[in-house]
Amino acid sequence: MEKILAFIDLLGFSQMVNNDENKARVILNDFYNIAFKEIKKRPSVNGHLFSDSLLAYSDSREDLINCLAAIYQKCLLKNDSYTELSKFFLLPRGAMSVGIVNVEDRQTAPNLTKDFIVSQALVHSAKLETQIKGSRLLVAVKNEQQQQMQIDWNRNIRYGLYQDDAFTFLENYKYKDVLWFSSFDDGTNHRDNLINLIDIAIKLVKDNSRNEKVLLQHIWTLRIGLLSYSKYLGQESDPVLNRIIREFKADQYWLLWMTLIEMIVNSTNEWKYAASKKMVDFYKKTSLKKGWSNLIEELNKPGEQYALKCFEKFIDEMAIRTI
Repeated sequence: MEKILAFIDLLGFSQMVNNDENKARVILNDFYNIAFKEIKKRPSVNGHLFSDSLLAYSDSREDLINCLAAIYQKCLLKNDSYTELSKFFLLPRGAMSVGIVNVEDRQTAPNLTKDFIVSQALVHSAKLETQIKGSRLLVAVKNEQQQQMQIDWNRNIRYGLYQDDAFTFLENYKYKDVLWFSSFDDGTNHRDNLINLIDIAIKLVKDNSRNEKVLLQHIWTLRIGLLSYSKYLGQESDPVLNRIIREFKADQYWLLWMTLIEMIVNSTNEWKYAASKKMVDFYKKTSLKKGWSNLIEELNKPGEQYALKCFEKFIDEMAIRTI
């Protein structure tokens, strides 16, 4: 039977074990507790935890996406209780895809557990997971109108989905990021809760700013938070946008510069920001930095159509013309 299946693991867990097994055990225990509680709430979702990995599947696309997004949220929130974020953090990453999932119950011996699962969706999700940067949850969607509509027009999916045109793996698939920082059901304090999660993501970026091997992972995580915030982007004095402009001027943060433009174009106040002296100055200054070449390279990746269109639209709004 066709199901949606996800393969999730923890960013940097092997290195944590090498650094301190006891502290790594705390991280893993927190992950298990969070995953157990969230999956238990949803009888339609089945999960298998092993080492630092979670294999989850369901007949319901919306239930699995909502369940995993909630797990991601609670994992990020848990980082607020850790003291050495440069070495120990709880950030899941993974992917999900739709396909035939054959799960067979096998008799087990007292000293043997059998999880007999045969699935192309599992192979797809597991291979995708190894290519993902940051705490991202990617959904693989076939280039078929019916499956696209089942994802894009499904109101029961309580999180935004963001097209990632630059991510390619299988030719007949498109890939979408789940904007898991914020649910449509977060209640009256949804904006404050989202800002709190963004603050934690910013702390992770800053605490790892000198470690080039992991910095980009944390920047990608923060990017998901900022894209989630687009719908709440307020006036020119918006505190989140101003903080990113103020605190992330160094070349290594070029991906956040790109994300800011995408945030603005996806907000309801695009024209106000495009006319803002603060944003025009930001654009002019960053475009002269070395990091801008990385941004241009990212924008011109094959398939990176949406982000490029965001930039073109923003530049047109600013009435800036290149020679």
